[in-house]
Amino acid sequence: MVSPTQIMENTTEVEYISIYDRPKRGKGRPKTCTLTDEEKRLRINAINLRSYYNNHEYRKLQKRLHAQEVYQTKKNEV
Repeated sequence: MVSPTQIMENTTEVEYISIYDRPKRGKGRPKTCTLTDEEKRLRINAINLRSYYNNHEYRKLQKRLHAQEVYQTKKNEV
């Protein structure tokens, strides 16, 4: 049989919390993005495609200049 004094002692025990302990802060920036890796990849792909088609003339010029540069380097090697 359990004596009533043991039950009373257990209910009055409170864990000691020091007023000098500072709460721990998380390291790094807070994680606010809820997208999965696949959704992030699709989002980046869509952004790149949109950028490419919004600057289509510039991209064509870049491609042509690069092709000329490759042609010149190969021509100079021979």
